[in-house]
Amino acid sequence: MKANIDPLLSMEHVEISYQDAGKWKTIVHDISFQLFPGEMVALTGLSGCGKSLTAHALVGLLDKGFRVTNGQIIYKNENILEFDERRLEQLRRDEIALLIQHSLNGLNPIQTVKKQMVETVKLKKKWDKNDMQISLLSLLKQVGLLDSEQILSSYPFELSGGMRQRVLLAMMLSLQPKIFIADEPTTALDVINREKVLALLKQLQEELNLTILLISHDDKSVKKYANRVIQMDQGGIVL
Repeated sequence: MKANIDPLLSMEHVEISYQDAGKWKTIVHDISFQLFPGEMVALTGLSGCGKSLTAHALVGLLDKGFRVTNGQIIYKNENILEFDERRLEQLRRDEIALLIQHSLNGLNPIQTVKKQMVETVKLKKKWDKNDMQISLLSLLKQVGLLDSEQILSSYPFELSGGMRQRVLLAMMLSLQPKIFIADEPTTALDVINREKVLALLKQLQEELNLTILLISHDDKSVKKYANRVIQMDQGGIVL
């Protein structure tokens, strides 16, 4: 808890269930935590304990057959769970960005980085062609890709895993989110690139006053970067 500061987002007694033989079975029990402006919070726990489900519930992206069966997710004094699909899409575009697990496979292998970044940047506003180019180069430099013109002209398969992850971060940042959820952003990376990506997220948090929810099964790595660590056990919050 932070004195005299209102949370940016609150999960209150959230329960997530899946449908099995026509009945709803609870797999994530009574999740409650808060995110405060400008902090990085790590949600950690063993694989399969429900971390990714919790992240997807936050932005209305639970797979078919799963749903929130109890609780509230409060953002700007509204319960996200009451949003229709149009409002959820607006939320994901304008307010809360989710970098999903295994996102390195999310880039289109037959489109250049530039084409894919342009499509994302256009979601926010209309751009003059020259301004667009300047913005793309600036975004890539912001995430530590200094040879940005060459990156833009590259296809994803021509880039390393660490580079692709940074491109995806740049695309998310272009939406100027209030909250950035990174679901296992280092899973497919080697040890050196893992550290680089976590250090980059910390840098972006501090420079942009970005609120970050970092989801990871590797609590040792994230502890030195996160302001707080929330530990999940099988289906619930421990600490």
